[in-house]
Amino acid sequence: MKKAIHFINERLEEVIGIVGLAVTVSLIFVGVVMRVLFKSGIGWQEELSRILYVLVVYLGASYGIKSDDHICVTFMVRKLSPKGQRILRVVTDLVWILFNLIIIGLSLDTYGRMRQTLGETAVLIIPLHYVFLIIPVGFILLTGRLIQVLWQRVRTFNKEKLS
Repeated sequence: MKKAIHFINERLEEVIGIVGLAVTVSLIFVGVVMRVLFKSGIGWQEELSRILYVLVVYLGASYGIKSDDHICVTFMVRKLSPKGQRILRVVTDLVWILFNLIIIGLSLDTYGRMRQTLGETAVLIIPLHYVFLIIPVGFILLTGRLIQVLWQRVRTFNKEKLS
């Protein structure tokens, strides 16, 4: 059980993201080849590649938080003391979490309304509300990773403070 939890925590986004991106790129490549060489296409290829791309974007954003690879403006931050930088980082993480919680609430509300009114995708016949569920789930993953990172920062901050 510990191995499964460790895999989910450390590698799940990465593995699903890599597979999703590989499938997306492959589908787009096949679609282009089919159109150029055979003057025809695969009906479901574009639809599936679009859905997978959106999923990969949200997984990549969550993974970026875990690996601390998100773009940030550091021009003014670098002028602060190390302690000021740590405090600002914690504050910005809290603001980001608050923003994500608002987006999760709004997107779940929108999802609930869409679930009752939207139909299905044109070719794959996937209920559209499942496609739109990617947004709240993506922000839930982002928020979970942010909380992990924030917790680690606060723990480290307290240890440094005691030293």
